[in-house]
Amino acid sequence: MKSWLLSGVFWLICLNVWAHTYSDAEARSTWARLQRQPLSEKIFRETCDLIQDVGQTNLPLAYEWLAQYVAKIKKTGNRRWIHILLINWGKAKESLNHYDEAEPIFTQARQNAQPVPLLYCQALTYTAQLYFDWDKPDSLARYLALGEQVARKANDRETLALLRVFRGASRSRTDPIETVCADFNDAIRLARHLPNKNALFMALHNRASYCLMDLQQQVVAFDSLLMLANDSTLARNPRFYERTTVYFRSPRPTVLFKLAQLNMMLTDYENAGKFADMVYDELVRPNPKAPMVPYFDAEMAIVRFYQGQMKQARAFTDSSRRLFGVPENKIPYSGYFLAAGLLAEHDGQLVKSADYYKQSLTKGATAASFSQIPPELFYVRVLIRLRQYEKAQAILKTLVTAATTNRYSAVGLYYYQSLADLNKARGNYDAYGNALDTYYAIRDSLTSLNQYRAVQQILAGVRIRDKEQQILRLRSEKEAREQQLQRERLFYGVIIALALLMIGLLILYLRNRQLRARQQEALHLSKLEQLEQQQQIELMQHVMEAEEKERQSIADQLHNEVNPLLAIATLNVSSALEKLNDSATNSQKLQKAQHTLKSVSHSVRGISHRLTPQVIEQQGFRAAIDDLADGITMSGKVRLQAIVVGFDQPFPIPFLSDLYRIVQELVHNVIRHARATEATVEVIEHDKHVTILVDDNGIGVSDQIQGDGQGLRTIRAKVALRNGQMDVHRKPEGGTLVVIDNLEFPAEGASLASRLGKADRSIS
Repeated sequence: MKSWLLSGVFWLICLNVWAHTYSDAEARSTWARLQRQPLSEKIFRETCDLIQDVGQTNLPLAYEWLAQYVAKIKKTGNRRWIHILLINWGKAKESLNHYDEAEPIFTQARQNAQPVPLLYCQALTYTAQLYFDWDKPDSLARYLALGEQVARKANDRETLALLRVFRGASRSRTDPIETVCADFNDAIRLARHLPNKNALFMALHNRASYCLMDLQQQVVAFDSLLMLANDSTLARNPRFYERTTVYFRSPRPTVLFKLAQLNMMLTDYENAGKFADMVYDELVRPNPKAPMVPYFDAEMAIVRFYQGQMKQARAFTDSSRRLFGVPENKIPYSGYFLAAGLLAEHDGQLVKSADYYKQSLTKGATAASFSQIPPELFYVRVLIRLRQYEKAQAILKTLVTAATTNRYSAVGLYYYQSLADLNKARGNYDAYGNALDTYYAIRDSLTSLNQYRAVQQILAGVRIRDKEQQILRLRSEKEAREQQLQRERLFYGVIIALALLMIGLLILYLRNRQLRARQQEALHLSKLEQLEQQQQIELMQHVMEAEEKERQSIADQLHNEVNPLLAIATLNVSSALEKLNDSATNSQKLQKAQHTLKSVSHSVRGISHRLTPQVIEQQGFRAAIDDLADGITMSGKVRLQAIVVGFDQPFPIPFLSDLYRIVQELVHNVIRHARATEATVEVIEHDKHVTILVDDNGIGVSDQIQGDGQGLRTIRAKVALRNGQMDVHRKPEGGTLVVIDNLEFPAEGASLASRLGKADRSIS
């Protein structure tokens, strides 16, 4: 009852694309390595792949490992893993017609899967398939009912569709055709929108097989199934762990197989041979060591016999017997005995042929064969030639229904041929004539049909050639249009590229212009800032020069005018004192006046000295600083230590005066604000600049310095004028450190002018 599909005929043979070919030693080494690994999903899948790949060439070893691995996995309690192994083990046995070995395996699968509805549905589906292929209708009916009940509760549409297919196929021999087709249509409805197309393909396949009585209509239906066979869910064969419910192994070869069967039934052996060759090329030649090869070799022997190619038929039969590797009477496939019987009958070995035909009747169904002609017809033909008429007539009576149902096919043709031969042998010439007329009518019908099909094939070939020419013409026109479009695209592409290039260059030009404008603007602003700074510096220089000149003028007036007048007044008072010795009162007043004049004269000299410390011009900068330090130390307020490094070469007097006034102002700040007892002044000459450090041990003057009084502002201005920096730090141990650094030397011209000025004053 395997006519609904090839069952598991392609269980291992069709996996040649995925399979890894192992040598025996390599396979055993890999198996040992995997068994040492701790169980995980990755290791489980690798082991399944190994078993499946080894089954391509060494099926007994694959069975041995399956048995060992099932026992190992059962100890883990992982129901999914156990389910995968049992289902694939069972369907492997079932596909090779070892039904009695598959039955207990599927029993274990059902027991393991029962707590999980989805897995249980899959196990029940495979059980139904087993009893369908095994031709056990009672067991099939029981598991169909149980499977539908479980699938409805689980809302498993795929399982329901598959079970409908099994039920429809099982009813095909007993129920009306309408009932059978209703089951298949229901299966198609359930499977129509499922993402996986296996159930839909099975339903359409079986509806074409069982519901279409006209063989030509079946050919059209199966031809249309080739389109569905290209669906991604059908085109690739899954691994063990990817799908554990019923599915088609290689649906395209299955359809080709069916087309070969139909052409055999139509006695169109030439086309049947072509389709059989296509099946063989897709399934057997890529994997010549697969376990199903002897089965296919037997089928190819039958096809070659019908084609009249006896030499090839014998070669395929011998190959099948050799590959089965068992005694001939132990070969488990009816197709082999049918092929052997046909060849023996052709050789005139009628007794041997009859024995082969008899064995073909006991080796299982032949629906999975290329030839769907019942083997009984060949057995009857030999029995008639052996004059066993009663036995032949009894067998023919069992074939009346099949011959009536399939009258205009090879079944009807050979049935009425055998019936005519039997009636002729028994002398029943009326029945012989009727049977012979029917035989010729069927033969003529099939011949006409095949001739019509041949003509149609010729016309189809002509149409195909016309279409090919039209396609070539359209293709050339398309290529010409594409070339024209390509040229136009290239032309417009070049134009667009040039336009884009011009736009890009314009953008770059504008950006460059804008950048240059910004740079020029920035340069202009920088020049303006420099000019402003230069103007400020020049203004400050002029102010300071004017201030210095004013100081010099005041100092000169004090020194040249006030001091002489005070000296004269002092002399006059001294002279008056000498003349007024007798008047005590007047004498005291004059003495007091003399003392006051001396004090004023001393103050005027001090002011004059501070305004323009002439000691710088007279004795040098170092002496001026030392004189300042000595004067402050002698005052008793602060003990000031002065350190001057360098200044051996002459510098412009204004520059030295600025340095002196900076030091003077800083020291006065220490005296006024720091409350210090000791202070140090360091003035250091470097190669291109001067550094001034003032250090004291007082309370610190940072707060007051940050306030920037008039004196400090003047200092900062002078420091800035010389491009120097001024920093004030409060020391951690107390006191303040003032650092003035990077005071630049004056320009050479200024230095020379200053020297010239100094020389002029010295001469005067």
